[in-house]
Amino acid sequence: MSVDPPPGAEGVLPLLAPMLAVIGPPPGPKTEAEYAYETLWNGARVITHLPGDGGLRLLSQAGRDVTAQYPELDVLASLLPGPEAVLDGEIVALDDVGRPSVERLQQRMSLHQPEAITHAVEELPVQLMLYDILYLGEPVVQLPYTARRDLLDDLGLIGPGISVPAAWPAPAAPAFQHSLAEGFDGVVAKRLTSPYLPGRRTRDWIKIKHMEAERKPGPSSTAMG
Repeated sequence: MSVDPPPGAEGVLPLLAPMLAVIGPPPGPKTEAEYAYETLWNGARVITHLPGDGGLRLLSQAGRDVTAQYPELDVLASLLPGPEAVLDGEIVALDDVGRPSVERLQQRMSLHQPEAITHAVEELPVQLMLYDILYLGEPVVQLPYTARRDLLDDLGLIGPGISVPAAWPAPAAPAFQHSLAEGFDGVVAKRLTSPYLPGRRTRDWIKIKHMEAERKPGPSSTAMG
């Protein structure tokens, strides 16, 4: 599934809608080895376009260009100057103890005036968590998750405000334990053999939320993506 391109973007890179997860229970003991497990970020989903010319474009889940709202993320273009690439991930705003804060992110998302955004870069900085790759010189959506994840990891995209979070293999318990200990909302199980299916919601990706009773005391959060 594609989204309508923003003005001037035609022909630059393929414009694809993000793949979506279903909410459900974790895979059972017989199938958990068929998945990898990633942190559930509950941030603002973005498809990131890097045309290889030093530029960067951030498209929201609805296909809206939000690049100007997050100027601190321009550093990503210098981390991957070429080839052309399309990446999937989420923008998060961290609280004072390093946990994603929905409230802080909502404040940042509400800003559109350049002066307010410039001020917010210092007061409400964001980070981009990258967890998939759709295009690297050529389409890679047809590759299985494991191959796409290897491509993404090999790019070494680590810099100010830019991260490629860890993915845990089975068993799933360490991923859940880490998520609970860090105060995150849960994990996403991703089938190892699954291609990237733009715009589709499928059990190849399962969003697994911790039960409220399992949580450590702390502020509640609301899913945004």
